[in-house]
Amino acid sequence: MEIAGLRKPITSLLPFMMCLCYAAISLRLLSGYLVWDISLYIGLAIIPYVCRIKAGSLTLRFLIPALLFTVLAFFIPAKSTLFFSLVFTILLLFESFMGKISLNFFFVLTLLSPLFKFFSDTLSFPLRLWLSNTVAETITMAGMPALSSGNVITIDGYEFYIDQACAGLNMLNISLLISLFILSYHQKKNGRTLSFLSLLVMLTLTFLFNIVSNFFRIMIIVIFKIMPGTIMHDLVGICGLIVYVILPLIALSSPFVKRFGKIQQEEKNHIQEKKRLLKQPFLHFILLGCIIFLSVNPDKKPPSDLSKHNISLKGYQKTNLENNVLKFENKDALIYLKPTTFYAPEHNPMICWTGSGYEFQLIKKEIISGTEIYTGTLVKGKDKIYSSWWFDNGKMKTINQFQWRWNGAKGNQRFYLVNVNTTKKEDLKRITAALLPTPFARNL
Repeated sequence: MEIAGLRKPITSLLPFMMCLCYAAISLRLLSGYLVWDISLYIGLAIIPYVCRIKAGSLTLRFLIPALLFTVLAFFIPAKSTLFFSLVFTILLLFESFMGKISLNFFFVLTLLSPLFKFFSDTLSFPLRLWLSNTVAETITMAGMPALSSGNVITIDGYEFYIDQACAGLNMLNISLLISLFILSYHQKKNGRTLSFLSLLVMLTLTFLFNIVSNFFRIMIIVIFKIMPGTIMHDLVGICGLIVYVILPLIALSSPFVKRFGKIQQEEKNHIQEKKRLLKQPFLHFILLGCIIFLSVNPDKKPPSDLSKHNISLKGYQKTNLENNVLKFENKDALIYLKPTTFYAPEHNPMICWTGSGYEFQLIKKEIISGTEIYTGTLVKGKDKIYSSWWFDNGKMKTINQFQWRWNGAKGNQRFYLVNVNTTKKEDLKRITAALLPTPFARNL
């Protein structure tokens, strides 16, 4: 009886002690991982509201995701895989000892991850080009001639640059968080819960609403010639978010929850028989050990070292930079060759140059030497840089994100981001055209 009496407090302390360990690991990981912006603050503010706990309803539903991402973290040494491994492991621990957590909470954590921000930023680039072209065509059909060139719409002699802020995709996180907040309200009000698939459907619908909102936002700004930096410019964006995203969500969420939500009492009878299995600490100790190892083990460096390839360009001075990046420089151009893995964000000019204070204006796709590439113009004060970039593995040259990442995941040679920068527009086309078919690209 004494031994059995001792077991209970030890079992009760086990999840608490593990949570402390996970909290320490989270602080170490998240301090340099999360992006402290408006989306993060909104997400943290709504967590207490969307996080609902069904006490005593124990489950193993996060076991497979926890194991999957833990294994992935060993083979894909990125902070994002470790982040999701940590998230699923903590959720598994909590639901094994305390109770079932609403899936809304998991989706909020996913939206707060920089991995989601990376995918939304990556998606926003081709979407900006599509929106620009679609808006210009629509305005032209309405009898107001407009011309689209990349992310620039020209009408009546005015040029409108559809940058990332104007495209409104920086509001995507906020829109999705608002959607989860509204859904949580109606789930509480109706005493129902939505499945993973149902939540995914509503978030997808929110994304589509966001595109519609940005379409009309851009159209209004262009037609009425509302310039950036004005109150009206911001007001149009806020009104578009309310009219085309928030109000439709408010109208649809209640009937959607009533139609597809499950009554909470339906799940109560499946749990008691699992308690003995769920409270075995062995599995949680293994996962905790893996998380600790992964968190203290530094990220592996890219497996390929470009300095060993003896790559050179005639007439250019070569410099080996950090992370195996090569820089080639002369009086006409600055060329970067950056190794990139299929699972990691690529450091394209929209990230690197804007981080140095430059602003992208004209961005478009061009075909040079039979290859489709991106070109753009960066401006900082009086300085202007003309840039081109594409992904290259020596055999394939592409700007298609899915294509290069899929081929990279299959192991079809490592891909590199090739970035050419000049101060003269004519130099950019000449140097890019000469570089694309050279042995330099094929020797990667």
